[in-house]
Amino acid sequence: FDSDPILLERGECAALIGPNGSGKTTFLRTLLGQMPPLRGELKFGASLKVGYFAQAHDSLNPNNTVMEELLRHRHMLIGQARNYLAQYLFRTDDVFKPVSALSGGERGRLALALLALEDANLLLLDEPSNHLDIPAQEVLQEVLEHFDGTILLVSHDRYLIDHLATQIWELRDGSMHVFGGSYAELLAARARESEQ
Repeated sequence: FDSDPILLERGECAALIGPNGSGKTTFLRTLLGQMPPLRGELKFGASLKVGYFAQAHDSLNPNNTVMEELLRHRHMLIGQARNYLAQYLFRTDDVFKPVSALSGGERGRLALALLALEDANLLLLDEPSNHLDIPAQEVLQEVLEHFDGTILLVSHDRYLIDHLATQIWELRDGSMHVFGGSYAELLAARARESEQ
């Protein structure tokens, strides 16, 4: 697709939206270096550390318990680990559940907890609220609201987009259209255009 240069700076959240099949996941895969750009070039900041939500999901070891999976990623005392997991709604005996027995929402929460440990300053999130139950969606939103890095969010979840996005990147008709503002502001601008 064609596009003007786009810039995403620290602390911003861009929501990449568009119909299914428009190239959103392909764009993320290009950013991750899994595919070469069709044209143009990518320039990353020198201190950029990327965290990818789908990879965090895929790397979970089904044979570990929730606690073992956390300790596999970061050494900490058991009390610290329990407190950390409690922030992601794993409390009491939940920390001893095997990963293989977790629901989709629980796996999402665990993946998010592990991703937060990676010290990433750019999060790439491809439909992060899919398969999450309501409590997990609330945890996701709260964690992302307090994240002090940069976020590129691919989602159809308008509520999440409206709460997080500082700019909207819309894939439409083979082009990317960048709007500097929230999703609600984009809708308001479109309504004004329609009235005129």
